[in-house]
Amino acid sequence: MKGIEMNQLLVSDVMSDAAVVARKGETLSDVVSKMKKGHLREVPVLDGDKPVGLVSYSSLVMRRSVPLSAKVEQVMRPAPRLEEDMSMTQAVEELMSAGVRGAPVVRNGKMVGFLSRTDIIKILPRIDELRGKKVSEFMSSNPVAVTEKENVAKAQMLMKGLMEKSLPVVDGSGRLVGAVSMSDVIDVLWTPRAVKPANVIQGQRAAPEISVDSIMSRPPVSASVGDSLEKVANLMINRGVATVFIEEEGNLVGVVSQADMMEQIISLKKKEGVYVQITGLSEDDPDIYDVMYELIGKAMKRIDKIQFPRVFTVHVQTYHSEGLRSKFSMHARLTTDRKMYFASATDWDLFKTLDTLLNQVEKNVKREHERDLDKRKKKQGS
Repeated sequence: MKGIEMNQLLVSDVMSDAAVVARKGETLSDVVSKMKKGHLREVPVLDGDKPVGLVSYSSLVMRRSVPLSAKVEQVMRPAPRLEEDMSMTQAVEELMSAGVRGAPVVRNGKMVGFLSRTDIIKILPRIDELRGKKVSEFMSSNPVAVTEKENVAKAQMLMKGLMEKSLPVVDGSGRLVGAVSMSDVIDVLWTPRAVKPANVIQGQRAAPEISVDSIMSRPPVSASVGDSLEKVANLMINRGVATVFIEEEGNLVGVVSQADMMEQIISLKKKEGVYVQITGLSEDDPDIYDVMYELIGKAMKRIDKIQFPRVFTVHVQTYHSEGLRSKFSMHARLTTDRKMYFASATDWDLFKTLDTLLNQVEKNVKREHERDLDKRKKKQGS
């Protein structure tokens, strides 16, 4: 198969037709039916020929309760604006920044196609710079999992907090036995088994007596730490999944999602600086984000003296544990030109949590740099 240069691709080269769309004024019941029938996770909403938003499973789960008679406008979210002549690397950045899996492509304001993560994954086995990359180089380590006997409400809570679309299921020994997806959970939420009547989607709570093993898929789609990005991409395409779980001797050791693959594409973009994404934070105050970006920028400049930082993502979880006080938990991943680094931190102060997190990342980079220097000295001395 002939290789292609990612930086030469345009959105029009990769986009597909949007066979399924929702219309402004349609009921949520109609749209949900379309999504289930087409096995779709996101559907564009049109007003005439113009895209006005997206409806996704995640937008349903994030709501407390939604009557199926509600209009689609009540649950849709804004869609990023993708032009057909936009570069693919820029389009991937737009999708990641908006936190969506796909978006309508427009020409003169009118929809002419749809670009999804699945469309993008299909071209990855042809990208010479990525295809041979080993799973161990870009997987997310120590993934959160649920056990077979835990209830669906627990799985839903974890998906919501971690912004995940699929969770691994393990047995008592930590061995990978299945997977539960957001669509599995949504199916439970609007059936008579749910706590609320079947005409209401309950976004916060599912029946506690419904265990994960009753709805999970088995066996899960998995790969090993020594497999390549090309193999994982082909698994996603051929098995129709957005997440591949990584095993080592039968035990769950990592996970590769479509979002992880998107970050690898962004890392190829020829540019100065680092791509930064903050997810999960519900604050609307732009000053808070300004301070966070400033702190991150200063840390990245220090790290840049050691390794070139390409992509930095941080996910924030907020807990209201003491009255109106909030506790913050952050998980971060830094992709440099050499390696991937992970860190986490928890504190009652948002900026202190971020500062601790960034210090951890910086220490990890310095520690790896010192190891490399020691190896070189030993090699020169031998």
